[in-house]
Amino acid sequence: MTVPNTVFDENELNRAERTFLQAVLLCHGVREQPTVSEFNRAMKVMIAYAQQVQDNPPEGAPSLIVRRWLSPLSDLDRIKIAAAAFVKFGTTKPNIFQVRAAHRDLFGKDPQFAAL
Repeated sequence: MTVPNTVFDENELNRAERTFLQAVLLCHGVREQPTVSEFNRAMKVMIAYAQQVQDNPPEGAPSLIVRRWLSPLSDLDRIKIAAAAFVKFGTTKPNIFQVRAAHRDLFGKDPQFAAL
């Protein structure tokens, strides 16, 4: 994900970037249209994430268990989980416990237990 340093209009963002920002905003408790300040704060998180990924490439990540757990999810849902894991744990390579916690925060129950 390449991230611009400054965004003047949300329409300048691609779908993945908008999805990442949406998840960051949700993690920060923003459920409505964000203020300029809230949006800028979320942008700073996305920039920090992109910089960390660049500085520490995800060689071989995620683990097999994380890949299996994420496999039923859409690409956009995986982006949301990556954003939530980064906000909650400061990691770009979350372990299975961090992935599951991020998923619960965003979507509620784990998918394996959603039918219960």
